[in-house]
Amino acid sequence: MASDTLLWGTITAGAIIVLFVVLAQSPDLDEAESLWSSADEPDPLASVCLDHSGLTRHDHVSLKIFIEGDQQTVLEGIGINSGVCNQEGGTMHAVHTHNDQGTLHIELNEAGDVSLGVFFDIWGVHFDETGIFDHRVNETHEMRMHVFASNSQASEENRVTSFDDYLMQNGETIEVYYVEIQPAEGQ
Repeated sequence: MASDTLLWGTITAGAIIVLFVVLAQSPDLDEAESLWSSADEPDPLASVCLDHSGLTRHDHVSLKIFIEGDQQTVLEGIGINSGVCNQEGGTMHAVHTHNDQGTLHIELNEAGDVSLGVFFDIWGVHFDETGIFDHRVNETHEMRMHVFASNSQASEENRVTSFDDYLMQNGETIEVYYVEIQPAEGQ
C-alpha cells in the first residue's frame, strides 16, 4: 500500500512539473490574440529602393488619418533609410515622407501605378477595409475614405471603397476615417 502511494505521488508530482514546464513555454495570450496586419503580406513595390536619380514619376499626395475624430500624425521619415532601404545610393522606398505633414512622395524609376496600401506596407501598419492601425471594423465602428482635389473637402460624392487598392494620383488629398457608426435618421 505504501509503495502504491509513493508511486502515485511520484507520478502526480511529475505530471505537475511537466504541466508547469509546458505552460512556461506557451506563448503569451497577447501574442496569440494579436491582430492580423495587412503589413504581414506586403506589396512587392514596398521593397523597391531608389534615390532621386532617373525618376520617371515624382508625385505628391496629402494623407490625413482620423481615428474617432482625432487626426493622427503621419510620421516624418517613413520609407527613408529603413531596414530595407538603407544602402548607399538607394535609401528611399517608392513611397515615403520627408516631414510629419502627411505629404506622401511617390517616386518611381519606371512608369507605373502605386496603391495606397504600398505606403502602409512600408510603414509596417495595418490598413485595408477591415481597419487601420489596431482599430478594426465591427458592429460599432466603420472605415470611410475620401479622395479629392486638394482645394476640395471630403463628401459623399468623393467617398471611395478601394482603401489599400486605391491608385494614388498627383495632387490628391486622401482622408481616412475610423469612426463610430451613426444610426440612420429616424432609427
